[in-house]
Amino acid sequence: MDEKPDMKFRHVGWPAAFAIGLVFASVFALNENKFPPMMVALVASVPFAPLLAKLTNSGDFKEHAFGVGIVCIPMAGFWAFGPNYFNIAFPFLIWIWQCASWSKRNHPPFRYGIWHGFGIASCILPGAMLVAAFG
Repeated sequence: MDEKPDMKFRHVGWPAAFAIGLVFASVFALNENKFPPMMVALVASVPFAPLLAKLTNSGDFKEHAFGVGIVCIPMAGFWAFGPNYFNIAFPFLIWIWQCASWSKRNHPPFRYGIWHGFGIASCILPGAMLVAAFG
């Protein structure tokens, strides 16, 4: 099987940048004490998932958004309990596995949404660190 040259950039780089952008937007647009940025970024990723699907050429917007929601909504619930292993390391390890194995072939939009959801869940913490460094 030939690996597509832009698969990793499209399905790794764009979700990471998307997550960091959502954290930046949630910190600068909302009150951090009233609206936790990590949870807002994860929940906001679902309605903005069609934009990510368009950027990555993932296919059907609804299927993609459903895949993102399957991952990001429960992860927002885990963030309600504060930083812990399940909302920091767990999605990162799954995303690394997906990036290593899923980038070798094409997938349906729902599966791309799951891949992007784990990418978003993994990159909101580095996004928050960037906000803290620059903000």
